[in-house]
Amino acid sequence: MADADPDTSASSSGRAAPGDARPDWAGFWRVRRWDGAAPAVPTYYAAMPHTWDVVKHGTGPEPHVASHPILGVDGDTIVLKDEGAADEDAERWHVEVDGDTLRVTARTGPHAGAVGVAARMATDPREIEGEASEG
Repeated sequence: MADADPDTSASSSGRAAPGDARPDWAGFWRVRRWDGAAPAVPTYYAAMPHTWDVVKHGTGPEPHVASHPILGVDGDTIVLKDEGAADEDAERWHVEVDGDTLRVTARTGPHAGAVGVAARMATDPREIEGEASEG
């Protein structure tokens, strides 16, 4: 089942409307930088209120999707883990949205200190054809 269009679910400021349970970081994002460099292959975030998928194209005919269940949200901090990992192995990410730009900073775990910067997009990256994802 597809979620509602993330671009129409939030106000133009990027913040969820009052009474709207959808966080401002929910939606589809094209990763522009990760840990100071452009990703080696087209990389995206499909961020929903209960899961944060990292989608990579260019690793085969189908995209590689790494699902990260979200265990909790406290303001601008998301607690998530690799799918199948124990809850005690969860990581804490600081999330900021400024207009159509997302910035995530890993606070704990194996990626601690790494920063990702991504641009909002309208299309679910899990549905993009491999050759169309370049650019």
